[in-house]
This record gives sequence, C-alpha cells and structure tokens, in this order.
Amino acid sequence: MIGGDRLAVRLPMYDWPEVHEATRELENVLEEALVDALGLRHQDLTPWPEHVDLEAVWNDPDLLLTQTCGYPLTHALKGKVRLLGTPHYAAPGCEGPNYLSHIVVRDDSVFKTLEDLREARAIFNGADSQSGMNALRHAVAQVAGGRSFFSQIRTSGSHLASAIAVAKGEADVACLDAVCWWLIGNERRDLAARLRPIAQTAAVPGLPLITSSRVDDEEAEAMTDVLEAVLTSPQTHTCRERLGICGFSRTSVQDYDGILKMEVEAARRGYPSLA
Repeated sequence: MIGGDRLAVRLPMYDWPEVHEATRELENVLEEALVDALGLRHQDLTPWPEHVDLEAVWNDPDLLLTQTCGYPLTHALKGKVRLLGTPHYAAPGCEGPNYLSHIVVRDDSVFKTLEDLREARAIFNGADSQSGMNALRHAVAQVAGGRSFFSQIRTSGSHLASAIAVAKGEADVACLDAVCWWLIGNERRDLAARLRPIAQTAAVPGLPLITSSRVDDEEAEAMTDVLEAVLTSPQTHTCRERLGICGFSRTSVQDYDGILKMEVEAARRGYPSLA
C-alpha cells in the first residue's frame, strides 16, 4: 500500500550524460502525475542517493517507479517487485515492447560472422544482463557446438564501456542492446564509426518499469494508467523523442518468458554459461 516516504521516480538505465536533461524531464513529468494519481505529497518522496546499488533499490520496499532489466525480473527479482509495463523504443531492432541486441566488433577487424568469433575476446556489461549476457549466450550456443567458444570473457559494467573496449582493441566483441546501439549512433558518433554489427540476437521485451511489491492492485492500475498517458503524451514528445521512447505496453511477467527459454535452449545445446 502506498504511504509514507517513497523513493523518487528514477529512470537510470539509459541515462547517459548526453541525454540526462531529457531523462530528468521525463522523470519529473512521471513523478508529478504519480503524485497526483496516488494522492502523495512531494515531501513524501526521497531523492535517490548519488551513488546507488541498483539491486538494493530494486528490492527497496519504498520503491515508487524505476527500470530494471528483464533478466533480474525473471531471476533475482522474481516475486519481489511488481511489473507495471514496458516502454516502446523507436531504435532499429525494437518493435512494440520488444528489443534485440547487436553483436558488434571493431570496424577494421577481420570478423564477418558469428562463427568467426571462435577464440575471440568477449566483453559484456554484467552477469545479470539479458541484452549483454543472456542474449549473447543464446546466440553463441547456436554455433559453439557445446564447447567453450571465446578465448577470454570479462565484464565491463555497462554497454557503453563494452563498446569503448571493443573500439580500443581491448576486446573483440560485445553484445549491445538496440537502444544503446542507437544512442551510440546518435550521441557518440565517433565511437559508432569504429564499430560494426555482424549479427543480431533473438528479441524479447525490453527494460521493464517496476514498483514495490507492496503496491496493491488498484494502485498498480492507477500507476499503469499514468505510464500509458505520459509515455504517449504530446507534452513529453520532445524528451521522449530524444530518448527514443515512442509508446508503452501493459506487459506481464509471463511476457518475459522468452528470456528463460533462451537460457534453457543454450543449456540444451551444451552451452549453459558464456565461455
């Protein structure tokens, strides 16, 4: 049940410095609308700490609204948070609430196909990432033959850091979600020019918008109404266009079952871990 202090609205997952103002504008509109819809007071909202552990925030019972990734939603956060829905993005590789990932290499590398990457050095954002880890594992499982595929694997902490590492020659391949690849093309053109996609992964629903599991059905419905209105409103068109957001779907946890199916299929092919 909504009441007492709540964490302020925060959309951290694509909040790059280049689009920070647009992100803050959208957060502010969402927050105003949620305060009104839920009968909250602005003094009830607590700002996020400057440096925050996202996993701790996702599990915070005072969570109002934020983003997570589909892999935590179906794994570490299963049954611990309430899913409200999924934004639509206009980036190539996105359709409705779904997105895929682009497998990218350095532009001047010899790699042309996924099969060429055997013994290459892979980098990905994190072990709990659908777009960077699970999608790549699933794609590689199709060609790995049940054996280790890469000569080296390491984590970077973010899709942008992975892209930079590949561009610098510190890694050979990274798997970047379609929105991040679109942001790189729009906001980091020098970086985009040094990279080249060679394959795409299977598509699943994109980053889910979540709230605390304490939120009841009536409140969740009101919050979802707010999300649908704000993420399609002419009032937010300019900031949404900068962020690539072009709509919203009311999704369920079952809609994210494709993430689990990708994991299971990789294991059935003898490739249970990215290796």
